[in-house]
Amino acid sequence: MSPSLSKRFTQKLIDWLVAFCASMLILWFVITQPVLNHSVKEAPQIVDTQRLKQHVKLLTGGYAPRTINYDNLNSAADYIYRQFLTVGIPEYQSINTITKQYKNVSLQIGPDTQELYVIGAHYDAEDDSIDTEGNASGIATLIELARHLAENYQKLDIGVILIAYPLSMNQTDNEVNTGSYFHAQSLKKANKKIRLMVSLDSVGQRKTETSNKHPYKFMDFLYPKKENEMNVVGRFKDFANIRELKKEFNNSSVLSLKTHNLPESFNKSHSSDHINYWKQGFPAVLISDHVYSDKNIDPDYKSKVNPQDRLDYEKMASLVNGLFQVIVQQSKDNQDKTQLAHQSKDKKINPLLQ
Repeated sequence: MSPSLSKRFTQKLIDWLVAFCASMLILWFVITQPVLNHSVKEAPQIVDTQRLKQHVKLLTGGYAPRTINYDNLNSAADYIYRQFLTVGIPEYQSINTITKQYKNVSLQIGPDTQELYVIGAHYDAEDDSIDTEGNASGIATLIELARHLAENYQKLDIGVILIAYPLSMNQTDNEVNTGSYFHAQSLKKANKKIRLMVSLDSVGQRKTETSNKHPYKFMDFLYPKKENEMNVVGRFKDFANIRELKKEFNNSSVLSLKTHNLPESFNKSHSSDHINYWKQGFPAVLISDHVYSDKNIDPDYKSKVNPQDRLDYEKMASLVNGLFQVIVQQSKDNQDKTQLAHQSKDKKINPLLQ
C-alpha cells in the first residue's frame, strides 16, 4: 500500500471512529438524560415513615392475598378509599369483567383543569400467598403523596389525580380488563390532557443480587446500583417530559432518579400500568426499584416482606417528597410564567393608554 493511500485509509478510519463515538455519546445522552446539578431547593415535607409502614403492613397482611381469586381485592380498594377520604372526596370507577366487578379508586386534588398530572399504582399482587409485597409499597407512597398534596392544594395550578388500580398487567392477559386501561381510556374520551402520568410499581426496595438483573445483559449498566437511586423508564417520545421530571426531582430530593428512554416496543423490560396511557397517546413513565422483566421467576419479588431487609421506608418517604416538590415547583414555574406574560402584555398596552 502506498504511503498516500495508507494515509487516506488512516484518516478515513479516524473519521469513522470519531463519528461512531459521537453517535454513541448522543445515544447515551438521549437514553440516560444526565442532569449535573443536584441541590435541594426547598425544605422537604415531613413524611411519616410509620404511616408508610402501617399501609404496607395492612395490605400485605390484613388485606392479603390480593388477587382476582379473593374478595380481599375489593376490601383493599375500600381501605384505599377510606385513606383518600381523610384528605378529599375520592371516587370509585367500576371495572366489569366476565366473572366479577372491581374498582379503580381515585382522588383529584387541586383545580379542575383540562390538563392533569396522574400518579397511579396497582393494589393487586400477583402471588396469592400472605405477606408478599406485590405493590403495597407503591400504594403506601400514593396515599401519603395524596396527603401532602391535599395539605398544600393552594400551591397547585393544575389538577392531580391519584389513582389505585386492580387487575394490573400481571393479573390478566387482556389489557382492556386492567384498571389503568379503563382510566386512560376515560381520560381520552373526556378530551383531557396529561402533563405526565407516573406509575409507581415496587418502590422502596432494597438492592439485592436479583433486583437489577436483566435478560438483556447490555441493559444492566442503565439501572441504579446505589441505594439512594431509583429507576425511571420512559420512551423516546417523552424525552422533554422525563428530563423535566428528573431535573426538578433531583434538585429537590436526597433521592436521585436514574432515567432511561427506550423504544415504546421494547416493553418486556418495563411492563406496568404506564403502558396503557402510552396507548391512549399520553406521556407516561414508570418509577420502580424492580427492573427484572420476568417477575414469575425472580425469587426476591415473591419473597415474604421483611421491612428491615426488603423495604426502605426512608427511601419511600424521599420519593413522596420528591414527587410532591416536582408538582408544586412546576405549578410555581407556570404561575411565574403567567405573571410574566401579563406584565409583558401590560407594558405593551400602557403606552397606548397614556
